[in-house]
Amino acid sequence: YMEEPDYPDAHPQVAQVAIQMGKFLANSFRNKTKGKPNQDFVYKDPGSMATIGRNRAVVDLPRVRFQGFFAWLVWLVVHLFSLIGTKNKVFVFLNWVINYFSYDQSLRLIIRPRKNLFEKE
Repeated sequence: YMEEPDYPDAHPQVAQVAIQMGKFLANSFRNKTKGKPNQDFVYKDPGSMATIGRNRAVVDLPRVRFQGFFAWLVWLVVHLFSLIGTKNKVFVFLNWVINYFSYDQSLRLIIRPRKNLFEKE
């Protein structure tokens, strides 16, 4: 938890904050070993994106906001490029294409059968 003027109560609970804080901490350690003074942490909000359904998403960037099919495509591209390794990118992309055209809506949940409440034991 770090207070800062723009976020007096707390930073947003998203991965981007943790990534930036981790880099900041590494630089602070490096500065400490070199005898340099530490600087204050400043969170830079890169924006956020979320899918909200098939062919629908919202994109909220610092200077622009949009939604719909184009936002969904932007979300797909950004997430593909954030994956590490060409093999992972190709595998995920092909999996998305197959699921998109097959309308695969399977839930990956483990569901245990329930006892009938009216059945006598």
